[in-house]
Amino acid sequence: MVVSDMKMPGMSGLELLEKIKNQSPDTVRMMFTGNSDQKTAVDAVNIGDIFRFINKPCSPQDLLAHLKAAQKQHDLIMAEKVLLNKTLKGVISVLTEVIRMVNPEQTQYSNRVISHMQNLARAAGMKPHWSFEPMVELSQLGHILFPDKTSDNPMPSASGLQLHAPELAADLIKKIPRLESIGRAILYQSKCFNGEGLPMDDIAGKDIPLGARMLKITCDYARLEGQKNSTLEAREQMQEASVHYDPDLLAAFFKYLDANTTQVKVDLISLTTEMIIEEELFTDRGQLVATKGQRVTEALLNIICHCIENRAMSGTVTVSLIEEAGAQATPSPNYEI
Repeated sequence: MVVSDMKMPGMSGLELLEKIKNQSPDTVRMMFTGNSDQKTAVDAVNIGDIFRFINKPCSPQDLLAHLKAAQKQHDLIMAEKVLLNKTLKGVISVLTEVIRMVNPEQTQYSNRVISHMQNLARAAGMKPHWSFEPMVELSQLGHILFPDKTSDNPMPSASGLQLHAPELAADLIKKIPRLESIGRAILYQSKCFNGEGLPMDDIAGKDIPLGARMLKITCDYARLEGQKNSTLEAREQMQEASVHYDPDLLAAFFKYLDANTTQVKVDLISLTTEMIIEEELFTDRGQLVATKGQRVTEALLNIICHCIENRAMSGTVTVSLIEEAGAQATPSPNYEI
């Protein structure tokens, strides 16, 4: 916890607590002031996100009561983080494992989308959000009941029950506490920026949840990758349908593709988890080990190492090197998924 005065030389208490909020958001912040001006109090709460506003003079007994309340507030914050990091993540983990078992071909697709989501966030100047991974994984929940034989098609051309898969997934997810925003993003994941697509309502443009706009771009690109399109081919197809995407996010995504993807040949023993396979990888006997566009995972590395040790494969493979996009970008700490 931090207790600050309002008037101080060099920096006001409001400026100090705002900086503390950005650098250590879990710290409980309180402010002393003799200023009874209402605007000061409002600014202190809104800008510094201050837990309590303490007027002077304050007796030691009253200060102790404020400190105990701040400690209790911090305990609640940490308890909520434990709930988020353990209980909620445990529920999400079970759901995603069910998705992987019932629909295993979605695993590689989801891995690509998660990677693109993280890099899009960095390129757009956002901090990677805890919800990215479960949002991508759970966005496929509706496809378990409504499988789509043509799911590699990135444009909204499916028909029948498949079109309502996002709605089904959202209805299931919104029943889980703290996942309401993820459920809403999943509901609108197929909604085009110009308002076309499902759900059929008046929501369009920036009114579409940020997570949904990011899912639209990254899912479509991942599906184009799955169709064995090159980076340039996939980009051209998305550019032709640019009215479907948030223009600012699409520009950031293209910037990430232009600046952070390099194709090179590497020895199989030199593969790392920062690479994407850019050609089909077979054993010496013709067994498929990895498909084009597949991200290298620890599990895939173990399989390749096992094949190399048993002299079942050798040589080089073409890969994309994925660097951390937007490393110098100024992050926006507060944004609604």
